[in-house]
Amino acid sequence: MSRPDSVVERTIREWRRTAETIVPLIDRVLAEAKAEREDVRALAVSSGPGSFTALRIGMATAKGIAYGLGCPLVTVPTVEALAHSAIGHTDTACLVPVVPARKGEFYYAVYRRDAEGLRPDAPVSYAPLERLKEALDSCGGRGALVARDTAPLEEICAVAGFDALRADFFTAASLIPLAEKRLEAGDITPLESVTPEYQQKFRPEG
Repeated sequence: MSRPDSVVERTIREWRRTAETIVPLIDRVLAEAKAEREDVRALAVSSGPGSFTALRIGMATAKGIAYGLGCPLVTVPTVEALAHSAIGHTDTACLVPVVPARKGEFYYAVYRRDAEGLRPDAPVSYAPLERLKEALDSCGGRGALVARDTAPLEEICAVAGFDALRADFFTAASLIPLAEKRLEAGDITPLESVTPEYQQKFRPEG
């Protein structure tokens, strides 16, 4: 929860119990922030892409609370938030945020740094590991690949001459700066139209 002078943030490690623990966790954050539900003026939620189950649970919970409180729900794309959260952790001009999809496949985008911040080269893409090197090569030199787990990506980073930046700094609080900008700009999707950005290419097995 963002307050004028602080942020109260708590996480859970048992992700398989998210559905049953997320609401009590929200109540705990409100209590620690010494706030009531009625004090909430807006909510921010990651819109994806990411885990199908996590996105569905998170979005459904956020929409339910927003409906109940009558406050706006600001959606923030996960890949965009991941890229912006890395700005203070690397000085490279090119950032490639990466989020796992299926086994051996990833969501990614290429961002370039300029005087005004970060700008995306293209919309979020979805590709197997071997095609990620094409994205790194498109930067034309040194850059940083940003991911929560860099282990499966370190080999292609080494080949491309990229830094593998482990995003331990990326948390729910990382959504706040982008959410505040969208809220101030009135960039808010009506609640009934808010849906997760799965971007998953579902296909039959076998």
